[in-house]
Amino acid sequence: MNKKRRIVIFIIVIGISILGIFGFNYFDKSINGDPEKKRDTAQILKGKMQKKYDIVIENSEGFYTHTVGYGATLTTESGIIFDAWNRPNDIVDFYMEELWNKKGLDKWGYAEKFIEGVEEITLNIGYREEASRKISQLAKPIEEVKNDLWITIYVDLKDPFREEKAIEIEKGIFNYYQQLLKDNGEGIELIVRHDENSQKQETGSYMIVRDTNGKIPTIRDIDSISNTFFGG
Repeated sequence: MNKKRRIVIFIIVIGISILGIFGFNYFDKSINGDPEKKRDTAQILKGKMQKKYDIVIENSEGFYTHTVGYGATLTTESGIIFDAWNRPNDIVDFYMEELWNKKGLDKWGYAEKFIEGVEEITLNIGYREEASRKISQLAKPIEEVKNDLWITIYVDLKDPFREEKAIEIEKGIFNYYQQLLKDNGEGIELIVRHDENSQKQETGSYMIVRDTNGKIPTIRDIDSISNTFFGG
């Protein structure tokens, strides 16, 4: 191979390598976002959230997704973790929902005192109407604003449904639900979910939720709980 040919091959190899590097960077940014822009977004959202809610943000981690665009996951000094999206014409954040989530768990998250085998308790909270999203209400107890919210408590159980233990679980759910009502929990939906079986199939849930008319079933006794069970 003569010297001229070697130089040409070398130039081609270098060119392909450079194109490969640029191509990889372009592909990576299109999937994961631009690292610098993610850092900038994290700082922008940190400042805006601190000003909006008069809170202290201890950590702000930028991210990018195709559906959301650039955003950040923020952590307050009180331990509340929430996302905010830096959209071109508007900033969307979920601080209020996460604050009510924490207050709701502090108020009603005691299912393990009544139900055996609880693995996790979570809340799903959203506003019934956008007009109800008022920062001035954030200092109030959740029971004072719950009528402005959709609140569902999810209780995940460690074990799959077993008919021989159903009555014991139903007693626990009944006692838990009665305590919720005593603690100003009227209107809250409750879903108690059994774990998957060995075939990874859902094995059923007790669902005290609104019907098509928006009514929550009346729970009078343990039989009422049994009637809310939907098998997997």
